[in-house]
Amino acid sequence: MLPKISIITPSFNQGVFLEETLKSVFQQGYENLEYIVVDGGSTDNSLEILEKYSNQLDWWVSEPDRGQAHAINKGFARATGDWLAWLNSDDIYLPGALSEVARVIQEKQQCDWIVGAVQVSDQRLKPLSNWEPVCQTDDWLDFVCTKRHSGTALPQPGSFWSRTAWEVTGEINEDLRYTMDHEYWGRLAFNGFRPLCISKPLAAFRMQNKAKTAEGKEPFWAEEIAIVKWWLERTTGHDARILQSYLRTFRLRNYLGMYGQKWHKAMALMKNCWS
Repeated sequence: MLPKISIITPSFNQGVFLEETLKSVFQQGYENLEYIVVDGGSTDNSLEILEKYSNQLDWWVSEPDRGQAHAINKGFARATGDWLAWLNSDDIYLPGALSEVARVIQEKQQCDWIVGAVQVSDQRLKPLSNWEPVCQTDDWLDFVCTKRHSGTALPQPGSFWSRTAWEVTGEINEDLRYTMDHEYWGRLAFNGFRPLCISKPLAAFRMQNKAKTAEGKEPFWAEEIAIVKWWLERTTGHDARILQSYLRTFRLRNYLGMYGQKWHKAMALMKNCWS
């Protein structure tokens, strides 16, 4: 029997893309699918689209929420699948994605986390590049410190994990706006789960002007620093030393990268690296 896969789509005023996202899930033709959409009270045409497809959705709601992570958690609280994933409302699954995930699940009985490649696309879904997942480490710290020497990189739209992993690891961190996926991978790894990476593209990540990635790197860096600090408060010994060293190096590299030859500004900011 095919594993039941629950997909959550959080959305807010994404009517221009939402229908393509929904269709990409429905057109998978996957027999044991549960699809839930959590809309944050959109004021565009999103409700019209959701009502149009309401008979194909297992559950949907449109009401104010506390942001993307809260919407995702609301969806997962309703989900009953053996495997879970979220697909943002401007991204799509590529044909055969869920069947490929199911095939891997059935072949790898002890697997609890699968990450497939993701096609990076422009606003019209024209492919720009292929983002293959990278995981060449067994050290949980490399999932927290993603820019360490291991180069760990796990694209969110291609990520699926088991209910067991979800129940052990817990909910998405609602305090984060930009890096909730990165933070979740770190907790999965800390709890002993490791991803099985596959090179087949499962999803397309849409680059578009209103996406959070268009807001620049600084907000992401700030949250990544906060994540490392959170772990620093909960570790000791060798792990804490690795995190502290990484935190300093990460800040130094990013400040220099941000300000280039403006050394006076970079050096002033660097004074805060050890705070």
